Amino acid sequence: MLRLLDKDIITALVLFGIGGFFLNAAGDDVKNWIFPVLAIYLLMGIAAALVLRVAFQAFMKRAPDIVRLAREDRVIHIDVLVFFLIVLAFMFVMSGIGFWLASFLMLTLTSNYLTLDKSRQNIRLAIVVPLGVCILFYVVFLHVFYVPFPKATWWPGLT
Repeated sequence: MLRLLDKDIITALVLFGIGGFFLNAAGDDVKNWIFPVLAIYLLMGIAAALVLRVAFQAFMKRAPDIVRLAREDRVIHIDVLVFFLIVLAFMFVMSGIGFWLASFLMLTLTSNYLTLDKSRQNIRLAIVVPLGVCILFYVVFLHVFYVPFPKATWWPGLT
């Protein structure tokens, strides 16, 4: 029974849930097979590999890696929760302000929040790097791979 609390089993169940949800939401259009559905298959393949790993460890009679919630891990759990809330806000704001501005804001907020030493230089770096990443991926995805991205609905002139 403790084997079901193994970190790999819990991770695999979460990955199967996320993959199943998004695979169900994917349409039949050919564009869905280029990236999203293949990413979902990769996600579910990783989940299957985790289940096989746990089964192998059970066969070899190794002790499961049980999830333990210690007091000293509380800060880590708060960081994960804040990151989850930032990503959730990104998903809802993306259609309103556009993919690229939302991505820049999400990466900047996440970088600044997770930076331990909040000096001027680190904060500046946590703004400049996401800006450079967004510009680089804008050029690559729009002008090399021709991937369409959602336009802003709150401000139509914003892309």
